[in-house]
Amino acid sequence: MKQHIILLLLSATLMALTGCRSSQKAAKQPSLPGQGTAETTRVDNAQKAAVAYVNRVAEVKAQKPCITASAKVRLEGFGKDVSLSGKLSMKRNDVVRLSLRALGFEVGLMEFTPQDVLVVDRINKQYVRASYAEVSFLKQANLDFYSLQALFWNELFVPGKQQPSTADAARFHVSEAEGHKLLALTDTPKLSYTFRTLPAEGLIDRLLVKGRAAADRGQFVWTYGDFAAFAGRRFPKEMEMKVSGTGKDLTLGLSLSNLKNDSDWNTRTSLSAKYTRRSLQEVMKGLNL
Repeated sequence: MKQHIILLLLSATLMALTGCRSSQKAAKQPSLPGQGTAETTRVDNAQKAAVAYVNRVAEVKAQKPCITASAKVRLEGFGKDVSLSGKLSMKRNDVVRLSLRALGFEVGLMEFTPQDVLVVDRINKQYVRASYAEVSFLKQANLDFYSLQALFWNELFVPGKQQPSTADAARFHVSEAEGHKLLALTDTPKLSYTFRTLPAEGLIDRLLVKGRAAADRGQFVWTYGDFAAFAGRRFPKEMEMKVSGTGKDLTLGLSLSNLKNDSDWNTRTSLSAKYTRRSLQEVMKGLNL
């Protein structure tokens, strides 16, 4: 158990990043408002305004292709409360990498690319590499690289799509609550996705994911805060991901600083033959999952 502690820590972090699961069978997609009925002018105008707002939120993007930042990382879960320094490095549509450091040395990292997920334990020279289809909690939540990328970049997404299209805007139901506008996907069969936004700027400050079935008690909340001007928009320097209600509560916090548009770095991690490959199942077993 001790020799796998970094892999276990990183895998628990991966769990915090990917949220709750649902075993509910796919449900019939509900009809969107207005299908098969004669719309009044008032309702039609409201729908147009809602679609325009969703498109506005989808267009709020950093204007640079790369983001790097120093990070303070805190993970709570599985009886552990661990704080480490780290670095977040991202290149749009190519890679998201979270490196963990202790005493100035890299002790582990997670690397997401469009092809697969890599988790590396530098201390014990071992790693896990798996496709998104192999990671059951990613597959069940219909999350791929582009969904995870959007979470880190603080952007709107539709599960299973590289980026939302203008037509996708009609899939969201828009409502208001406590000074926020809520964007809820209307047709995802297993999990509901509700993006809470700040109307003045169209920024996302929280995402809530939970199962649609009454029996589904788990939920995943990703919150954003401390927005600062960066790369043509305001970017969150505080992020927190929390999984609760599953019996394996997890919280991952990221505090970012020194944000840069740095593109002078290798976007792929290479490992020597000294590293031993572990299966994801082996690591999950160590977490009693």
